[in-house]
Amino acid sequence: MLTDMSGVTIKETRHLVLPLQTVLDAVVDYDRRNHGALLNGEALQAEFVLGSARDQGLDVAVRSPSGQDAVIEWRHLNTDDLSRAIISYCRARRIPLPLAAQKSLSITGEGAALAMEITTSLSRRVTVDTDLSGQPLRYARGYEPHAITPSSRSEVAV
Repeated sequence: MLTDMSGVTIKETRHLVLPLQTVLDAVVDYDRRNHGALLNGEALQAEFVLGSARDQGLDVAVRSPSGQDAVIEWRHLNTDDLSRAIISYCRARRIPLPLAAQKSLSITGEGAALAMEITTSLSRRVTVDTDLSGQPLRYARGYEPHAITPSSRSEVAV
């Protein structure tokens, strides 16, 4: 029963696992929006890097934008760079992400896993017995809070 609800704490954990192509799309989109902040060139090939926490990330083969002497070099993007790109990508596509949540990114066998964790505390529900003027609440007959019963799916009211 909701009237007996005291302070409640809810811990929500959400995981988004993004495959390589989606992560690469996020990086390219972020790079385009920020005028080459990550890649500064055309992405040709990408692969996830597994290993220790500081080595995890994405290696991308990038062709430099210079004219005829196009140089291809590998750039390593760490999880911080990927996190910024993925969060920007999700916001641009209106994928809801809790703003106040702790976010962390790790590379797994399935792809990049964005974990979000937030704890919410709900206070005790306050019962209201008086209106704004201080007078006791009065209800019309049949509309008292204790008189309202949920209708079943088999009942039809016309």
